[in-house]
Amino acid sequence: MPVAVECEEGLCVLPSLLGGGIPRPYEAPFVALWAALLYYHCSTWRNNYGRVRDELDRSPWPSAVAASMRPFRGSLLRFFVVHPVTKNSSNQWNPPPFKNAVHVLLVGGYAFLLALHVVPFFTPLHCAPEGSSLVGKFGALLNVASPSSSSSSSLCCRYNYAMRDFEAHQMNRNYCSGRVRVAFAGSWSTGKTYLIGALLGRNYSTAQSAPAPTTDKFVCVVAGAPYSDPVRSDDYERRRHCEIMEHVNDVVRSGCGGRAMANVLDVADENEEFGDFVFFDMPGWQTEYGSDCVYRTFFRQLIEKVDFTYVVWDVNHGKIEDQFAEFFQNKARGTNYELIYNRYTRDSSDMSFLNQQYAKMSTGQEILSEMYTARVHENNTHLATHFQDDVYRLRSKRKSVNQTVHDNRKKMMKENLILHRDKISGIDSLRRLKICDRLIEEDLNLHVEPRGYRWQWLGLEL
Repeated sequence: MPVAVECEEGLCVLPSLLGGGIPRPYEAPFVALWAALLYYHCSTWRNNYGRVRDELDRSPWPSAVAASMRPFRGSLLRFFVVHPVTKNSSNQWNPPPFKNAVHVLLVGGYAFLLALHVVPFFTPLHCAPEGSSLVGKFGALLNVASPSSSSSSSLCCRYNYAMRDFEAHQMNRNYCSGRVRVAFAGSWSTGKTYLIGALLGRNYSTAQSAPAPTTDKFVCVVAGAPYSDPVRSDDYERRRHCEIMEHVNDVVRSGCGGRAMANVLDVADENEEFGDFVFFDMPGWQTEYGSDCVYRTFFRQLIEKVDFTYVVWDVNHGKIEDQFAEFFQNKARGTNYELIYNRYTRDSSDMSFLNQQYAKMSTGQEILSEMYTARVHENNTHLATHFQDDVYRLRSKRKSVNQTVHDNRKKMMKENLILHRDKISGIDSLRRLKICDRLIEEDLNLHVEPRGYRWQWLGLEL
């Protein structure tokens, strides 16, 4: 039967079954009291057992007292009895009473209560970064802690430990500490693949060109690889960065009668500048995709699961389809996605028309302006210099995008913890709740400097 921790107005109460319902402000006095009682009963048991042991070890043996205790010599029951204190009518010592059993039970009970309140301050063994603490080294020795654990993956591990019973909100450790996932989406033939090539310094190996320039696949491009080709079958280091595509396909299969998206491809690229990014080159949205369950679901799920999306728009293919716009209505421009006005020229720019299209994506009354829209000029003879400057500005934004994405990840984790903390249950509920509170108040609080734990070398979060 699961045991829940109840929280009201910031006070977390341990159920009476495990600790008598103790509010957090009074936890320290109760822990001190339990420690004192544990010491008292442990000392009393030790003294009683000392007398029993001395009596059983007396020489010559047996004496009158030892005779009544003879059945307990060499038996585990000797730990639970005390020295006989009464005699029968024949002036013989009565069998020793089992009064020490009470002390043994109380020692076990108080030790259990103290463990419930002390263990929560230790980092879970499988979450301790190797080498940073004795716990991490011990975990690595037992192959429990990952040798490649870092502080960020440890944060994700602790989050998953607190959210263990809420599988839908647990996350892959590669997501918490992994690369930033950026998708390029938009209508067909708006220059998404060309922009990715401009950022990488050249087109990725499978980028389509004339006579069929329009991308017809969902392509995952992993930069920082030692080669530029489709990801090799044995290159699991690169493949794991694209596993989100398979997760999306799992959702597609469950919602579209077992069918899956076949047009997916993982590609490696040698570009080192974006070694901490993964780009997703999406096919241009077309009207017929709206009635195709596989394409519609894959588009929606991939846009939901990536960290950031660039919506590429140009005046030549300016209309944004209504169904495509719905994918962004619950997202915030600037933190979840940004618009790129591609093939921009001052003579043909039409911000009023772009605002009409943007209104489909936004539920608010925000008005776009040229200043707050990423612009990329047409790459022709007259505007080549402007195009290079625009691409340089896009490249320079990678640090801000990287920081925004990691902040968003922390915000999402914090929101999940706040939403589900009152539903945490189980025998280790107090430990999970305390880890949850430390994550909310410290590690996932963007406005507070992360707390340094003085005793971290012992695995203690103190």
